[in-house]
Amino acid sequence: MLSNLRVPDTKQIRLLESEWIKSVGELADGVNWAQTLMEVAGRGAALAALSLWHENPGHIAIFCGSGNNGGDGLVVARYLSLWGVPCSCYLLLAEDKPMTTKEAEANRKILSALEVEITLLEDNNEVEELLSSITSNSTMLIDALFGTGLSRDVDGLAKHVIEAINSSTKPVLSVDLPSGINSDTGQIMGSAVRADKTVTFGFLKPGHLTHPGAEYAGNMHLVDIGLPDFGNLPTNLSHVESDPKIFITTCGAVQAVLPLRPTDSNKGTFGRVLTVAGSLGMSGAGVLCATSALRVGAGLAYLATPKSLAGHTMAEEIVVRPLSETSSQSISKEALKEVADMLDQISSVVIGPGLSQNPDTVSFVLDLLDLINKPCVIDADGLNALAANVRSLPRPASNFVITPHPKELSRITGKSVDELLSDRVGAVLAAARELECIVVFKGAYSLVANPQGTVYINPTGNSGMATAGAGDVLSGIIGGLMAQGLSPFDAACAGVYIHGRAGDLVSQNIGQAGIIAGDIRAAIPLALVNIAAGEISPLEEQLSQSVLSS
Repeated sequence: MLSNLRVPDTKQIRLLESEWIKSVGELADGVNWAQTLMEVAGRGAALAALSLWHENPGHIAIFCGSGNNGGDGLVVARYLSLWGVPCSCYLLLAEDKPMTTKEAEANRKILSALEVEITLLEDNNEVEELLSSITSNSTMLIDALFGTGLSRDVDGLAKHVIEAINSSTKPVLSVDLPSGINSDTGQIMGSAVRADKTVTFGFLKPGHLTHPGAEYAGNMHLVDIGLPDFGNLPTNLSHVESDPKIFITTCGAVQAVLPLRPTDSNKGTFGRVLTVAGSLGMSGAGVLCATSALRVGAGLAYLATPKSLAGHTMAEEIVVRPLSETSSQSISKEALKEVADMLDQISSVVIGPGLSQNPDTVSFVLDLLDLINKPCVIDADGLNALAANVRSLPRPASNFVITPHPKELSRITGKSVDELLSDRVGAVLAAARELECIVVFKGAYSLVANPQGTVYINPTGNSGMATAGAGDVLSGIIGGLMAQGLSPFDAACAGVYIHGRAGDLVSQNIGQAGIIAGDIRAAIPLALVNIAAGEISPLEEQLSQSVLSS
């Protein structure tokens, strides 16, 4: 899958910047290219600030740290002042100390020469009262305290400033990243600014797209500061490329892999999906999954389910295959040969929806995994069975896609939910490498990773999709795409995007609170039509309207 929306981590972006500066410095000796980057970034942020200020004109308070993020803020102040916008800078710096980089210090001297007001803030008993006065007398606040790479919790004066910003009711623009958010994990480092808008430079960072950082960032704006793209690096910078390779899944990327629908086709052209699912009280899960595979374009859908439930499926389009069952009406291990006999005639498999955790059923699942040589999705109780013996997954498991939510991934990996959520990108990469399969880590901004170190962040979906059966729909979509010939990784990335787009379309019509899984399934065809027409996600829309450096 191709995408030009790369999301480098902090180490990668810093290496790219430093190597680019070194490279172009050889061509134009004597030019301070680091200063040039700060200038271009600050001007782009100033344009974003000007746009926000026009909505609520008045005085702007700009809070600057002592490093490069503060230097960006000083450039913002200079441009706003030159454009006639009333503003003041509040600098977290001791009176006898310079800024921590020469570029930031140079911009402080330039701003002083222009006689723009710069106030040095001190951590004393009066600072909270002073900050309250500053925020109450301003119509807009700019946060330029900390950028990327924050490695320790915020405390002292910086924490007081962040609390004052968050306590105000004024619009807040953050420069590069809301201060206090970890740029790689999105975690709050003690305290963090809640921004209405964040303007960032060159590339989005993982912390912008991982909660809680995604929620704190508000609307995103991306400024092109002239750095080369990771996908098109000059030969002399090719060594900068490294793992992980993180991308945002885009509408265009999904368009590129969606299967064609030739006019001379038949139902066999688009593949056969076998869903192994269901138990007493959970027969609907398999139906949701199998019919979702059809909705995404698969030609046939088989549902293998306990024989006592086989006559109760409510979808006429599904071919039902009754299986041997336990006394509790779940699939028994005697059904192994019955399913094995079906594998030759199908194109992809989905295992797990509504299976139950009956020990006999768990044994059936673990034995079946060793027999499957077709693309396969493992979800729900299939994942719970896998957690009982992870070694049952064949290695390499390149034809398998697993779709865990945090608790399911915790059971499989042995890591706590808190540990997994503290670094979602790192967690999904580690799981993909350890299990040697494709991993879909479900949640807000779902992640899809492969063992080779590539991660796609999904921009579609909404909280209304946190509803029973939504995961069964997703598994069916991925299985249906694999049946039509997509690779497991492409099917997972495209499937998560389509699933989220369907949920967003439903939300637009009925709101989020009342969404049920059947609504998402019904919207799959419309989501495909929208994607084919180039209808992009809200995040892609924000980025397409971003402030340019020019």
